[in-house]
This record gives sequence, C-alpha cells and structure tokens, in this order.
Amino acid sequence: MSRPGRDYTPRKFNKAKPSVDTSMPAPATGRREIAQPQKKPNNAPNRAQQRQGGRTGQRQQRSQQRRREGQPLYDATWIRVVEHDIAEGVVTGFTEDSVIPCRIAIESDEALLPSTRVYVGGDGKGSPEGDILGGARMDKMTNSAKLDFPLILQLFVEEHGQHFVEAFFNKAGNLSLKQHAFELLSGIGNKKALQMAALRGSSGFSSMQELDEKCGIESAELLARRFFAEVEDRTLQPRLIDHLFPVNA
Repeated sequence: MSRPGRDYTPRKFNKAKPSVDTSMPAPATGRREIAQPQKKPNNAPNRAQQRQGGRTGQRQQRSQQRRREGQPLYDATWIRVVEHDIAEGVVTGFTEDSVIPCRIAIESDEALLPSTRVYVGGDGKGSPEGDILGGARMDKMTNSAKLDFPLILQLFVEEHGQHFVEAFFNKAGNLSLKQHAFELLSGIGNKKALQMAALRGSSGFSSMQELDEKCGIESAELLARRFFAEVEDRTLQPRLIDHLFPVNA
C-alpha cells in the first residue's frame, strides 16, 4: 500500500542478460614451428689442422700479432743465445738491436752454443730460425745464464768493436761540469776519464785495440758490464743502450 498523499509509480527494472560469446574458435592450424638456433661458425682449427700447423704455426701467429701491435720486443730480427734448454726447446738470449732479454722457441736436435745468432724475423729469411715467446726475467734465469749473459754481451761488443769506438769512445764528452761520460764505465774515475780524453786527441782512436793499448783498459769488457747493469736495472740513467743501439754493422 502507498502512503497517503503520495503517488506511487512502480519502477521498472531492466535486468541485463549476460552476454554470451557465441563465436567459434579459429580453426586449428597445426603445431607451431619453433625456429631452430643456427650454429655459430667455428673458426677454431680442427684437429687435423692443429696437427698440420702444430705449435710452431700458433707461435708464429702470436708473434706476428704482437708485431702488429707494436711491441718493441717483437720487432727484433736477431737474437743472441745465452742458454739453450734443448729438453724444453727454449732459448734464453737477448735481442741484438736493443739488448732485451727474451725467450724463444726453436726446434733443434743439437744444443745451440752461447753467442749463436738465431733469426726471429718470422719470414724465413734467416737460419736457424725461432719464434719469440716473450721477455725473460733476470731473476728467473738459471745461475749459468746469469753468469754467461755479460760474457755474451762482451763477445758482441768485440765483434762490433769499430761501431762502439766511433759511436762512444770517439764522441763521448762531459755529462756535467764534474763528470765525463767515460765515468759511466766501471772503475773509470774522473782522472782516468780526462786522461783517456787527452789520449784520444782530435783524431780519435782508430780501433778498439789501439784504444786498449793507449789507455790500458779492456774497453769491450767495461762497456759490456755497463750494458748488463742497464739490463738489470731499467731505471739506471743515462742509458748507453738507448744511444748506442742498434749497431750499424
């Protein structure tokens, strides 16, 4: 019943019917194909190639790569043998153009004698030929190698005696008001250095033999000992190696 004084108008309620999806699913198209991963190209040499090239080929590639990268050691073309470990096929020596201690791999049935020259240019233009493995640390060398190193250096200086006479002994002057360049050599004091400069005169020494006879010294030994000291101590200044190498043979 309605209340007195008020009109009653019944409300209409529209009940929304739930929507029903009557559409059919898409027809089956079969199993979806999964893309197979592509194999990456294998640039590594197979076993047959490794056996064919061997370790020698790999070493040559590393050496050539380091040359391209501008590493000074790998610019060398000749090495002087200090010690040859024939069991390991490794030579310890130094570069002729900058006296850098190094280790090289070489295939040889006989042990190479100290002071032997080994070609490391990498183009097959020298013999015997080896491949540079890397630098050699003085503290890792055997005792015999440490003892022989300055002796091989001395043989090298004697072999190129004329170069060192003209490049050093005939040109050396004062380093300061109180020091002459000759004083860089072991056992040469200021008095002896001035005496050597006076004996040199304006014409210079004609050979290492004349130099030794006039000055009463063993110039090759003294110069080699200075080089060896600079190899052991890279901070030693001034460095004669930087001024006198490479040798103009």
